[in-house]
Amino acid sequence: MAKNSTGNEAPDGQGSSTVVTLDQLCSGELAEVVEVNDRDVRTQTMRLGICGGAMVSCVTRIPAGPIVLRHGLQEIALGRALAKKISIRKHPINGGREIKVDSRASS
Repeated sequence: MAKNSTGNEAPDGQGSSTVVTLDQLCSGELAEVVEVNDRDVRTQTMRLGICGGAMVSCVTRIPAGPIVLRHGLQEIALGRALAKKISIRKHPINGGREIKVDSRASS
C-alpha cells in the first residue's frame, strides 16, 4: 500500500489517496474528513459533528464566500479560511461525485 501525504496508508487502486483541504471540494463531491489541522477549528467543527472520519458533501460554493456542506441531515456554511484548515480525501465511489438518491422513491 502506498502512503499518502499524511503518512497514512491508502489502498491501491481504490479512489483518490490524495489528501487535500476542504476548500478544494467542488459542488456535488463527497469526501471523508481526514484531519482538522487547528485546535480552535477542531473545537468548532466537532460541535457540528465534523471530525476525522466524517463524510461530507459539497452542496455549493458561493463565489468569494463560504462553502455549503451537507453532513447527515444538516447543511453547514463554512468560510474558506476555516475550510483550508480541514484535510479531506475525496470519496472513491463515483469518482468523488455525490450519488443522488431520490427520497420520494418508495421501498
